[in-house]
Amino acid sequence: MIAQLNVLLLRTQEIEHNLLRSCSEVLYEIFEDVHVKILESPIDIPEHLYDPRRKQYHAEGVIYLASLFRRPEHYVVLLANVDAYVPSLNFVFGLAIPATRTAAVFTYRLQMWTDFNNYIHRIKKEVVHELGHLIGLNHCSTSQCVMRFSNSVFEVDEKKHLFCFKCTRKLMNRGYRLKTS
Repeated sequence: MIAQLNVLLLRTQEIEHNLLRSCSEVLYEIFEDVHVKILESPIDIPEHLYDPRRKQYHAEGVIYLASLFRRPEHYVVLLANVDAYVPSLNFVFGLAIPATRTAAVFTYRLQMWTDFNNYIHRIKKEVVHELGHLIGLNHCSTSQCVMRFSNSVFEVDEKKHLFCFKCTRKLMNRGYRLKTS
């Protein structure tokens, strides 16, 4: 059975609309049966999700907010230019909660030590990574696989925006068709 992949891309005010288009293009480059919808209006993250002691936003709270925009047949990926955390980590570049079919990519730290073009590549990789979690993949140990865990922007730079052979196979077994591997 072939799985249709429906993705809704959201953004916060600080994220340019064109960036969502770039993320959409990379999904069309990777997946055969993908349909991407971009929500035109930006969403606001409420201040109660901000932890003033950490000077960061609570990542899970942001994802639950984004999940309110989900339609039953869609996965949601939010791009937010904030620094975010989960209690067990100092920061996260992104987070996916498969039970809600929602993920977020937090772009604040992805801007560090790079130029604009590489910043965009980092965001695309993280969008693909978080969507990979939403559709059933775990972290991968293959060095250049997009599903490898990244603990620094330098580790994001080292990996590709594509799934390795093992991850591609897992996705194909779940019914997803990929254009590249």
